[in-house]
Amino acid sequence: MTRSSTILAAVISAVICSSCVISPKATVTSSAQEIKGEAQDRIIEAYRPSSNSGESFQDRTQEIVGDALKLIDRNEREGASFDQHWYTFRRFGENLEQIFTAHEVRFYGGPEADILPALKDRYVSVTPIQPNQDPSEIRLFQGYRGTGSPDLIIIGQNGREVALKTVIRLVDLFGFINQRHKRTFPEGLPSFLRRVRVYLSSTPPRQEFIAFFRQYHISDPDVVIIGFERDARAVFKQAGIGEPKRYSSASLRINWYPDADGKKVLLVSINGNRIFASRAGELVKAIFEAFRLPPRTLIFFGSAGAINFANSVGQIVAPTVVLMDDFFKSNGDSKKIPQIIRNRAAMIVPVKTVHTSVESVAVETVNWARANSQKRIVTVDQELYHVINAINASPYASSIHLYVGMFLTDNVSVGPLSRETLEKAEDLIVRTDAVRQEFLAKILVDESFHLGPQQHWRRQVETTK
Repeated sequence: MTRSSTILAAVISAVICSSCVISPKATVTSSAQEIKGEAQDRIIEAYRPSSNSGESFQDRTQEIVGDALKLIDRNEREGASFDQHWYTFRRFGENLEQIFTAHEVRFYGGPEADILPALKDRYVSVTPIQPNQDPSEIRLFQGYRGTGSPDLIIIGQNGREVALKTVIRLVDLFGFINQRHKRTFPEGLPSFLRRVRVYLSSTPPRQEFIAFFRQYHISDPDVVIIGFERDARAVFKQAGIGEPKRYSSASLRINWYPDADGKKVLLVSINGNRIFASRAGELVKAIFEAFRLPPRTLIFFGSAGAINFANSVGQIVAPTVVLMDDFFKSNGDSKKIPQIIRNRAAMIVPVKTVHTSVESVAVETVNWARANSQKRIVTVDQELYHVINAINASPYASSIHLYVGMFLTDNVSVGPLSRETLEKAEDLIVRTDAVRQEFLAKILVDESFHLGPQQHWRRQVETTK
C-alpha cells in the first residue's frame, strides 16, 4: 500500500469509529419513499448543446437514487465489506466541503464536450475543482449562478452503472458528515438527497466510440485487445514493434498499431473506467458497426474478483461461462441465461472458471458470496458479461478468435473480512506485471505474432516469485 493510501485508511478508520457518525441505514426507507413519490423520468430539453446535435439528457434521479438506496440497505443487512467505505472516502474525501455546502449536487453522464456547452444558460461560470482532471470515471466542477452557493457538478461516463456507483458513494459519504453540516440537513439523509440530481445522455455510448474511431481514422483492425494497456505495450516493445499512435478522450484511451508484425492492432485501455460495466459491451458493438470487417482476434484481459477463493488472488483465470447477476430485475427471465465463452485462453492458463458480472460491487455481500459459492461460481467482474453478450449476439461469434483472461485482484469471502481486498488491488497489479505480460505474449504467439522465444518472460516471472 502506498503511503497516501495508508494515511487515508487510517483517517477512515478514525472517522468510522467516531460516535458522531450517522448511519445511512437509518434513513434509507424514508429516503426511498420520498424518491418514489417524485415525478416520473423526463427529458430535460433545457440541457441541449448549442451545437444543435440533438443531444438531450434524461432525468434519472428517481430510478438511480432509489436503486442506490436499495443496494445500500441490502449491503448493510448482508455484510458490507470495508472496501466500499474506503473507496468512497478515497474518491470524495477531499471534497466533503464542496459536496455538503452545494446548492445541488448534479451528476451528468455523457461526454464533457457536450455537457459543458449545455450548461452555459444555467450558470454564470463552470469551474473545475482541480485543474487538468483526467477524463476518466468522473470529473468535478462548481457551477456558479451569480448568487448563493454553487452547484457541485459531477461529469461522468454515460452509463447507468457509473451514475449508480456515484450516488452510492454520495450516500455512503453522508455517514462522515460533521456536526456543522448536520445542521444544514435537519432531516438527515432525505434532506441531502433532495439536493441530488442525476441526468444521463440520451445518446448511447456506442455512438461516442464510433465518433472516436472516425475522428482518429482508426479502420479495420485485425486484432483488438481490451485490457491492461501498459502490459500489452511492453510485450510489443520487447518484440521490437515500434511505438503506437496514442489517442485519448473522455470516451476512450487507445493505442493504435497500424503495422504490428504485419497486422493492425487496436489496443483499448480498460484503466480509467472509460468502458466501465455495460459500456464495454457498447464498445464491442461499436467495433462491429464502425469497421467494414470484424477483427479476426479479440482479446479481453481485465481484472476481476475471486468469490471465496482467496488462494487464486494474483493469478490469471480463463472463464468459460458467464452470467449476469442483475439485482434489480425480477427473478427468472433471460437474465440468468448463461453465455458460453469460446475461450481460446483456456488452452493457455490452467484455471477455468464459471463467472458472473454485477452492476455494482455493492451487490457483493457475504450472503451473496455464499450463494454464488454454492452454485460453483468463483469469479466476478462488471464488464465481461456485456462483452460476451455483444459478441454472441453478433453474426461473428463463431468466426472471431476470442481470448478471455481475468487477473484476480481481491476476494469476496463468505466468512470474516478477507485480507485480499480491493484496497490492496492496485499494489498487487503493480507487483505482477510480468505474469500478465507472459500471458499476453503467449496469446500473441498463438495468433502468429512472431515475438520470438519466451525465455525473457519466464525469467521475469521467476524473479517476481
